[in-house]
Amino acid sequence: MKKLKPILGMILTSAVLFLSACSGSSETETKAAGEKGKTYEFKMTHVTQTGHIWHKFAEKFAEELEARSDGRMKLEIYPAAQLGPEADMVQQLSSGSLDFALITVPYLSSRFPELDAWNMPFLFEDLEDVLAAQETEPAQKMLGLLDSQGLKGMDYFFAANHNLLVNGDPIQSIDDVKGRKIRFAGGASVIDFWKGLGASPIAMGLPEVYNAMQTGVIDGVSIDTNPMLSEKFYEIGKTYVLTNHMAFGGIVTASKTKYESMPEEDQKIIDEALAAAVEWGEKEIVAISDKNLKELEKLVDVVELKNREQFSGEAKKIYEEYSNKSELIKEFISTVKKE
Repeated sequence: MKKLKPILGMILTSAVLFLSACSGSSETETKAAGEKGKTYEFKMTHVTQTGHIWHKFAEKFAEELEARSDGRMKLEIYPAAQLGPEADMVQQLSSGSLDFALITVPYLSSRFPELDAWNMPFLFEDLEDVLAAQETEPAQKMLGLLDSQGLKGMDYFFAANHNLLVNGDPIQSIDDVKGRKIRFAGGASVIDFWKGLGASPIAMGLPEVYNAMQTGVIDGVSIDTNPMLSEKFYEIGKTYVLTNHMAFGGIVTASKTKYESMPEEDQKIIDEALAAAVEWGEKEIVAISDKNLKELEKLVDVVELKNREQFSGEAKKIYEEYSNKSELIKEFISTVKKE
């Protein structure tokens, strides 16, 4: 028995060491699992249909989030304003019940008047000018304005420039717009400009446009090539006039509360995923703009605006009026015109 005691002691000691090792391994694994980070199931919404470039951009953002977070970040997308109109989106973002939304600049300009700078008529020559303008200092200042309402302006994402789809005679001069009932998206500057030319600008939601134009409630609509195809507006309009009169885009907006509650490393993942999605999306926009136009040429009469200088000359009055209202608008217009 005396000989067995040392042996039993060794066995017991080994057992204790083994159990301690097992316990240590479990703690390490738990700690390692914790270090992998929190999991997220984000929600994002926008106003367009699934065939629109905005939805494809949102899908790319979801893809980048999941890849860069090693699967910790998932993004569920609600297209076509499934979570409510843009006013509801802002409320949900402010309360933290929604994580991201791609909100149109025309709507946001109703809450932040300085953003009306983007709606200025005939300010940009083409889409490339618009994409360059979003990188300017005044454009970045505008993103910061959203903080005051519990929002975080993450980045811009434009769709294309607006043209005019009309029934009746095509628009080629200022006289041609007089008395025409046209649906415009945009801020106060848009309404003031077209009213000044003698048109009857009408504000209405995009889902209402098809029926309104089909029944003659409106004579035309300011629209870019994406919804011309995705919303099938070519079925209810006769002539698509390439006025190129307004940039149309949105701001990728986050819930400020939700974003700021995340660890810095997770914020960085989101920022980098968004930057990658925006870069991808901008290349897609440029590529599909020409493709969309070629497709539309088979479906409606596509004509150039012959007297653009006549319209852009009148637009200078709006630039001056709104520059006097806001230093930021003045700075933005001045910067764009210099480039």
